[in-house]
Amino acid sequence: MRDHPSCGADRRRSGFSLIELLVVIAIIAILIGLLLPAVQKVRAAAQKTVCSNNLHNIVLALHAYVDANGSFPPAYQAPNYDPGWGWAALILPYVEQRELYDAAGVQTSPFGPKSGFAKPNARTQTRLPIFRCPADTGPDLNPFRTDFATANYRAVAGPTTTPFFFADQDMGGVMYQNSRTRVVDITDGTENTVVIGECMFDQASDKWAALWSGMRGQDPTTGSIWISDVMWWIDDATATINGSAPQAFSSRHPKGAFFAFADGSVRFFPEGGNIGTLKYLAGRSDGVAVNFDF
Repeated sequence: MRDHPSCGADRRRSGFSLIELLVVIAIIAILIGLLLPAVQKVRAAAQKTVCSNNLHNIVLALHAYVDANGSFPPAYQAPNYDPGWGWAALILPYVEQRELYDAAGVQTSPFGPKSGFAKPNARTQTRLPIFRCPADTGPDLNPFRTDFATANYRAVAGPTTTPFFFADQDMGGVMYQNSRTRVVDITDGTENTVVIGECMFDQASDKWAALWSGMRGQDPTTGSIWISDVMWWIDDATATINGSAPQAFSSRHPKGAFFAFADGSVRFFPEGGNIGTLKYLAGRSDGVAVNFDF
């Protein structure tokens, strides 16, 4: 008589017990915890590379503008305190945006009403990656700058410190209102003069980034003239990278921000650096030799 196959036979167990499953989940969690910082590091490095390339290409476009016009573009172009197209709008043809340049009427139409406040339209709300730092978390439309397209690069107007702004003020840098700075006017040397710096969007610290399109004019509510849309000067407060000043040059990169020089080079300025260094580099012809090897 043959035994029934099920009688007295050991039954093999399949699957995981609850404890084993918890152990596997814990191991996976540990591996993710170990890998995440490495992934974040790689992503941060990639973002820095893209941002640096943006700035380098922007300065190349500035030089293409110089070749065509004999001088660097102004930070913005407008009479008195009127709205005006900004430096980034003026170089659109040199960053492969000729179609937008023509459609927006940069050469043919005013940026906003005379003695009024400019309003955005579909063209000036266009997101342009070359003017955005990939590390920045700000929205595409800048809510603190009346919903024009956000940009993260602002002209360095110079080292001039003043409590008041007046029209056509030469702030000592390469680009300011209605400036026409030639390469020969940069007597400190293009390799020793910064022209563009980063500015991040950070609502908590009242940092509102910038605009590529232009300066909106005089705010009818507050009377403020929004030159920070496209440019700012460098004083002790704004030379403090990622400092508390609303207009401080700043970024989402770890521990510093990029600046582009008039010769096309790009350098990363660390937090806590010598603020005097950046102030002197903002001037085009102050005659001060600066050691900025860091």
